[in-house]
Amino acid sequence: MAERVQLRPEQSVIVEGYTGGKVGVAAVPGSGKTFTLSHLAARLVATLTREGAFDPDDEREVLIVTFTNTGVNSFRARIDRILREQYGLLSYIGYRVRTLHGLAHDIVRERPALVGLADDFTILDEKSALDIQRDIVLQRLSDWWSLFESYGNDSDGANRKALRYRFEQELPELIQRFIKYAKDLRLTPELIAVPLRRAGGEYDLARFATEVYADYQRSLAYRGAVDFDDLVRLALEALHRDSHYLRRLRARWPYILEDEAQDSSRLQQEMLELLSDGRNWVRVGDPNQAINTTFTTANPRFLLDFLDPAVSPDVTERPLSVSGRSAPSIIALANELLRWTVEEHPAPDLRDAFNYAYDTVRHVRRGVILPVDETDPQQNPPDSDALIHIAYTPGQKITPEREREMVVAGEWFSLAEFFAGLESVPQAERPTVAVLVPENSLGFKLTELLRRYQIPYEELLRSTTETREAVAQLRAVLEYLAEPTDLRKLKQVYWTVMTPEQRALVEEDPDFRQTLTRVFSRVKNVEEFLWPADHIALDESLPPGADYPWLAEALDDFRRLVRRWLEATILPVDQLVLTIGGDLFSDPVDVALAYKVAVLLRGMADSHPDWRLPEFAEELRVISSNERRFIGFDDVEAGYEPKPGVVTVATIHAAKGLEWDRVYLMAVSNYGFPSAQPYDRYISERWYVRDRLNLEAELLAQLDRLAGVSRDPYVEGEATYQARLDYARERLRLLYVGITRARKELIITWNMGRSWQNGIENQPALPLLALQAFLQQERGEWQ
Repeated sequence: MAERVQLRPEQSVIVEGYTGGKVGVAAVPGSGKTFTLSHLAARLVATLTREGAFDPDDEREVLIVTFTNTGVNSFRARIDRILREQYGLLSYIGYRVRTLHGLAHDIVRERPALVGLADDFTILDEKSALDIQRDIVLQRLSDWWSLFESYGNDSDGANRKALRYRFEQELPELIQRFIKYAKDLRLTPELIAVPLRRAGGEYDLARFATEVYADYQRSLAYRGAVDFDDLVRLALEALHRDSHYLRRLRARWPYILEDEAQDSSRLQQEMLELLSDGRNWVRVGDPNQAINTTFTTANPRFLLDFLDPAVSPDVTERPLSVSGRSAPSIIALANELLRWTVEEHPAPDLRDAFNYAYDTVRHVRRGVILPVDETDPQQNPPDSDALIHIAYTPGQKITPEREREMVVAGEWFSLAEFFAGLESVPQAERPTVAVLVPENSLGFKLTELLRRYQIPYEELLRSTTETREAVAQLRAVLEYLAEPTDLRKLKQVYWTVMTPEQRALVEEDPDFRQTLTRVFSRVKNVEEFLWPADHIALDESLPPGADYPWLAEALDDFRRLVRRWLEATILPVDQLVLTIGGDLFSDPVDVALAYKVAVLLRGMADSHPDWRLPEFAEELRVISSNERRFIGFDDVEAGYEPKPGVVTVATIHAAKGLEWDRVYLMAVSNYGFPSAQPYDRYISERWYVRDRLNLEAELLAQLDRLAGVSRDPYVEGEATYQARLDYARERLRLLYVGITRARKELIITWNMGRSWQNGIENQPALPLLALQAFLQQERGEWQ
C-alpha cells in the first residue's frame, strides 16, 4: 500500500478526528475541500468494511452528494484511488456518489409504486421538457396576449410584431423557471390554483404560468414520464409515505457527506436531513463561492444556517481556511474584495454578499483565506514570482474589440508576449494559462483571435468550437437531404464538408475561389451535378493553365458521397447520422460526437414520431449556433485538467474548482458586475419590457405570496429591485471565484460594451476600482 498522504492540521481534524454527528465545514478556495472530503469518505468506507467484513448481508455505504456530474466523476475517481492505494480495498465498493437528482432517481426507481409510477417510467430530459413547455406556451399565448402586451414598452404599438416574437422566444424559459421553483416548493398546479381563486388581477402572470404548468403535468402523465424536478419531489414523497423504506435507507447510508453545500436547495436539504435522521451528516462548502443562485433553486442561506450556532446548536463547525494555491499577494487581493464589500461597498444592501463573520473561538474572520505555514508540503507560490495588473486608466475608453486585442497581442501583458517568452521552455514545463469571461459569447470571439495569432487553446464554453463545427457539418447534410432538389443547399454541403486543405486554399487563393464558383455556376440542377452525362464538362470549367488537377476527382468523390447519403435516407435518423459521420469524420473525437448526435436524435424521434429531417436539422442548428449546449460531450464531464502551455478559454462559472498559473479576467465592467447603482443595467431586464421589469423575478415573487413564503402583499417592481440586489451579490462572488483561480499571475481588463455608440457606456466595475486603489495603497508593489 502507498504511504499515507500528509494532511494539514485542519484537514486532519476533519478526516481523522470525525467520530460522527453533524459537522459543517466552511472551506476557502484552494483549501483542499474535495481532497479532504474524499479522504474522509475513504476512511469511513474502510471502517464500514472492517465492521462488516464477515457479514454478506451488510449493504452499508457512505453516501456522497455533490452538485454536478463533474463532481460525481471526480469524487468517484479520487475515493477509488485512495481506497486502493492506502487501504488495499476493492474499487467502487462501499460508497455511492450522486448528484441530488441521481440520488432521487435511485430512491424512486427502487420503489416507483410508492409514488404512483410504473416500473418502466421514463425521465424526460430538460430539452424535451422545455420543448413541451414551449408548445403549451405558444398554444395559450393568444388567449393571454393582452396581458403580455401590457408588459411591453412599445406605447404606440408600432413594434407589436417584434414584441410578440420576443415573448414567444423567451416566455418558455421563464415558465420553466416557474415550474422548477414550484416543484422546489412541492407545489402542484392544483395547490397553486387554490389561493389564485382569491387573488386579484395583479396575479395574472402567475395564472398564465399555472395553466401552462397544469398542461405540462398532464402531458407528462400521458407519456408515463417525470422530469428531473419531479424526481426530487417524488423521492421525498416516497420517504414520507413508507417509514420502513426510510429506515432501510437510513441503515444503508449511515454516513452522508455533502459537497458544494453552498449550492444546496430547499429540497436537497430536506432530503438529506430526512435520510441522515440528524445523525452523521457532514456538509462542506464555501458560501462566498455561491454563484448559481440566480438561475437555479440553490441558496447559500441553507449552509449559513447550518453553520450558525443560534440556528443549529447541534452542529460542530470545522474550518478549512488555509490555502496553498495562490501567491500571498493574490490571497490579499481576494481578502480585500471581501473586506471592501462588507465594510465599504457604496450600496449598503450588498454588504451581506460575503460570509465575513468573526469567529470568537479562533479569533479570525470566517471566509478569510490564510496562507500555509512554513511546514506545509504545499507552499504558496512566492510573491517574487507573482504579478497582479489591473488594466484601467481613468478616462480610458476601451471597446470590446480593443480589449480582446490587448489580451491576445496588443499589450506587454498579452498572451502573444507571454508565449514569446516561453519559446525555449519545454512544453511540459510551461505554465498553465486561462482567460476567464463572464459569458460564453465573449469567449467565442476571443477564440477567433487566438486562432488568428496561432496561440494554442482549449475551450470550456457552452459548446466547444470543434463540437459546433462538427455538428454544423452534420446539420448541413441533413438540411440538404430534407430538400434534395435544392441546388443552393447542395452547394452549402460542399463548402461545409470541404477538407481543411481545400478551405485554406479558398481563403488564400482567389483563382481557386473563382474556379469553384465557375464549376457550380455551370450546374443548372441537382440531377445534372450528381449524375452528369459528361464528366469532362466540369473539367472544362477550370481556368486555362490552372494547376488543380485533383479538383475533378474531388468533385467525383463528393458526388458519390451525396448519392450514398440520399440512398441512406430510408434508414432511421440515428443510422443515417452514423452513416454520414462515418463518411465525414476520421478523428476519434468527431466519430464519438457523431454517435452522441445519433443517440440524441434517436431520442427526439422517439419523443416526436411525427418529426422528419427538417425538424432534426433544426435541432442541430440550435447546437451548432450555440443556442443550447450539447450535453454529454465535453471534457468537463470527465474532469478537466489544464494543459501546460495551452490557453484555457472558459466562463468563470466553468472555471470553479480549477486553477491556473496565469489568469486573465475579462470584461469586468458594471454590466457584467453591477453594484446596484442608478446607472447599472441588468441582463435579466429585457429592453422590450416596460419599466425595466424583470418578469422572472415578478413571477416568482407572485408564487412566493401565493405559497405563503412571503406574507407581504405583492407590489409590482419590488421583486425586480430585489433581483438586482441578488444578482449584484452573486456577481461579487463570481469575481471572487475568478480572482482565486490564479496561482501566480492575475490580469484584469474591462471594456465599455457594445452600446457606447448609442451613448450608453459601460463603466469599470466598482470592485475593480476598489481593488486597484488597494494595490496603489500597497505602493505598486505588485502592479
